Amino acid sequence: MDKGILAIFDSEERYAYRLMEFISGKTNLPFEVYVFTDGNRFFSCSKIKDIECLLISESAYKQEVETLNIPHIIILSESGENLNKALHHINKYQSCETILHEVMAYYSDKSKTVPAALRTGLKKMKIIGVYTPVGRCLQTTFSLTLGQMLAKSCKTLYLNFEIYSGFARMMSKNFDSDISDLMYYFSCAREKLAYRMESMIETVNGLDFIPPADIYQNLAGIRGNQWIDLFQEIEKSSEYEYMILDLSDGILDLWDVLRECDYIYTISREDGAALAKIEQYEKALESMDYGDITARTTKWKLPIFKQLPVHFEELTYGELAGYIKSKVFPELFGKESNG
Repeated sequence: MDKGILAIFDSEERYAYRLMEFISGKTNLPFEVYVFTDGNRFFSCSKIKDIECLLISESAYKQEVETLNIPHIIILSESGENLNKALHHINKYQSCETILHEVMAYYSDKSKTVPAALRTGLKKMKIIGVYTPVGRCLQTTFSLTLGQMLAKSCKTLYLNFEIYSGFARMMSKNFDSDISDLMYYFSCAREKLAYRMESMIETVNGLDFIPPADIYQNLAGIRGNQWIDLFQEIEKSSEYEYMILDLSDGILDLWDVLRECDYIYTISREDGAALAKIEQYEKALESMDYGDITARTTKWKLPIFKQLPVHFEELTYGELAGYIKSKVFPELFGKESNG
């Protein structure tokens, strides 16, 4: 199915083109993006082109727009004091990312059918599973640093399964949706997954991520095979080259999920308690016929770092990033990378 047209109509030229460039830079969207800053050009084009979705600024809106047979009309609200309240409104004065989130959430909910999003690249998406039975050993810091470094050259998605991740506070941001919403939506409308994901994806230093579950009980009952099914669908309908799973004991069928990973990393420490936990974990795997996970796992005993970055955006600088570049990247790429 051919892509539909998403038209942006705003007389504020700089704003319109900035929004167009941001949306056009996203892969696997169901739209070709057109931009209009002049009413005559817009109305002339609308007579010969089938516009699927229109983003129109409040100042450019005229009632005759509603006679154009455009299925989805969204008003970029400036004052919010006029216009047809039956139409969907989005605050114009917010980030392009937030606007796209709201557009894709609205479109995926309201559209009865969407073009299938299919992977165009031939390379298989590699899944990196990071898990340790040892607490407070930098697993999440390691995973986020690795993800941001990979994202410099490869499209990468990070998923966090901690029971209490603290992401909202650490990023000083409240998230409208999280991974539990993604799984719920996937179970209801699999064919729209790629577009719904686009309404949820956040980015930190180039690394895409779906916010972790705010209430971890919302993930209760989701089996490992359901997560694996989701990961496979993400691969089919996206361009991600790597997916990093920051795993915890809270996920059901953890070992089945680990078995699906292309790379498995376990972070450990040198102290006796840490070594005892690793030993017990590996014996449990062996006794339950999951010994292949141990055989495929790379254990990293991270050195003591004098200083680690405070903010997520700074993780690609410093000692941990240097360690990953010199130790982990050779395993992923076969040689040291400039990432």
